[in-house]
Amino acid sequence: MCGIAGYYKRYGSIRDADHLIRMSYSIRHRGPDDEGFVFINDKTGHVLNCSGGGSDRRIADRLPSSREHADGFPHNLAFAHRRYSIIDLSPDGHQPMWNAEEDLCVSFNGEIYNYVELRLELEKAGCRFRTQSDTEVILHAYRLWGTDAFARFNGPWAIALFDKRNKGLLLSRDRIGKAPLYYAQKNGIFYWASEIKSIIAACGAQGFPVREQAIDDYVLHGWRDLDGTFWSGIEDFPSASFALIKPDLSLDRRNYWALPDRRLAAGDISTSAAAAQLNSVLTDAIRIRMRCDVPVAFELSGGMDSSSLVALAATALDRQLSTYTVKFEEKDSDEEPFARALFGLYKERIKYHVIEPGQDDFWEDADRFIGVEEEPFHAPNLHTEQKLLKAIREDGAKVMISGAGGDELLAGYPSEYFMPFLAYLASKGKMAALIREIFGSSQYSPKASASALLKRALRRAVPNGYLLSRRQKGISRMAGRSAYRRPPQTSPRLDKAMDFHHVMKDNMTVWMMNYWLRSGNKALFGIPIEPRTPFLDYRVVEFAFSLPPEYLIRNGWHKWVLREATRQILPPEIVWRRKKMGFPFPLKKWLMYSKETVAANMKGLDCPYVIGRALMTSYDELVQKNPAFLWRMICLALWWRKIVENRKIVPQQLALIGA
Repeated sequence: MCGIAGYYKRYGSIRDADHLIRMSYSIRHRGPDDEGFVFINDKTGHVLNCSGGGSDRRIADRLPSSREHADGFPHNLAFAHRRYSIIDLSPDGHQPMWNAEEDLCVSFNGEIYNYVELRLELEKAGCRFRTQSDTEVILHAYRLWGTDAFARFNGPWAIALFDKRNKGLLLSRDRIGKAPLYYAQKNGIFYWASEIKSIIAACGAQGFPVREQAIDDYVLHGWRDLDGTFWSGIEDFPSASFALIKPDLSLDRRNYWALPDRRLAAGDISTSAAAAQLNSVLTDAIRIRMRCDVPVAFELSGGMDSSSLVALAATALDRQLSTYTVKFEEKDSDEEPFARALFGLYKERIKYHVIEPGQDDFWEDADRFIGVEEEPFHAPNLHTEQKLLKAIREDGAKVMISGAGGDELLAGYPSEYFMPFLAYLASKGKMAALIREIFGSSQYSPKASASALLKRALRRAVPNGYLLSRRQKGISRMAGRSAYRRPPQTSPRLDKAMDFHHVMKDNMTVWMMNYWLRSGNKALFGIPIEPRTPFLDYRVVEFAFSLPPEYLIRNGWHKWVLREATRQILPPEIVWRRKKMGFPFPLKKWLMYSKETVAANMKGLDCPYVIGRALMTSYDELVQKNPAFLWRMICLALWWRKIVENRKIVPQQLALIGA
């Protein structure tokens, strides 16, 4: 993956390069290996290809400098690209890239994992290639198949493409939204970029008001990325779609893919066939994600998802795997013994590394990290995770394969999926299975399960308006509520769907996955290291979303079909471990440790939503009663200070001496 940015002005022209250079510089962390610019006048057909200050020396030697040659060149369309070299490390992979006829230009962030198969197909159709890159595959595929090419791609991508034949600018994004892409309109110019900060670098933060609905959703509920960003006017380009930018700068958008709407019944596919097919498609998803010209590492937590990927790769691929496991002092959260058990099975195939995290230094790195994330986030342990992945990057890996997405695909969160699953069984009249699951759950007692199921039935019978009023009353009584000045124009939100399949669809899109992907991508590319997630291969997603619910949760086991698919190649203590461990982070302890630093960062803060004095007065109470809410208020304040006010975050060492 890389970083892209650009702008398009339908009427009139632009004669300076400064806007584009600023956009590129703001996302330089995403692509430290190369930088490229293209300036286009689609009225005259004139084009200027330029290097930049971050260009590979071999590129800078053959292209004019944007600083010296682009100013004064009249253009209305411009592309910037920051390269993180993964495939075809030579200068041939430089972007923005033109085809041989020089009538198509693409700036691309992502990877097309099936580019080898597509290239063979395109060569049979008469296409001739000049490079070994997947970027050139995009150009030929679009030239031959048009927008139908997007449904053939497998991988994450955010694409900006200029077609000189029809003078059109086209944007596209992958099915799940793994590659970030934002856009905005300002003063008759359409902007796009891999990160929000790039658009703000061109237009200024004052050009986009803070979106108060996003603040309210985040502070009160912890919801993020439901329908936009924290800035009014800066939008998240929809996944699984492409769009032509129309003359009025609006999007003529079309979807090319969607999650399956219906699941198979248990009689439509046997359990053995389901497990075998999941094994096969997941193995191939791993295989094509191993394609790269740089070192690859596997994140091995010792949990079911990452362990399954490592075991499948170890048994199916003829190569040694490099794995990284984190060892924690907290025994209740330490999965290293499970990872070591897996290593014991595949010692000849696995190079096993263990990382022991030191004391978290969030406050010493907060100014940089808040800037990287560019929007408030769910918890400070996002920084801890980044620190661990940075150690993997420093050890030489540029690509990291992880088990992300397994829980969302295969109903791995008991708190999210168990009650909807029980309701599904009840609605189908499967009372024997319902009783078996209630008594077989590893997470809930039979009494708790039955009580929750009854409350759920009552909730379905109650009008939404009543539920919303109950929620608002609960919010008004929340500890520390006086520290939050709620925006006046916000609206109450309905929860996600309640039936099993649609709860899973909601979580796979705006309720969970959209946030995890956006925040995670920014954290990883703040290092940078490229994430690859076999569970989010669209073929795995389609198959998982076609399976009967009874194959996802069975006999009290969540992700049951994955356990069946891998039980022959995993240690039994991993397959049949009931307790799901989370990433440990002592939030209450950390909040108390951070109190003086928080107070230092509240000084002089001019955020209309955070009442600093009231927050500090109720700080100790909030640590005990509602630490998650306290963190969100702190994070909102830090975001406001760093991003909105453009002031440095005070590190802990200065806060403690009163500087």
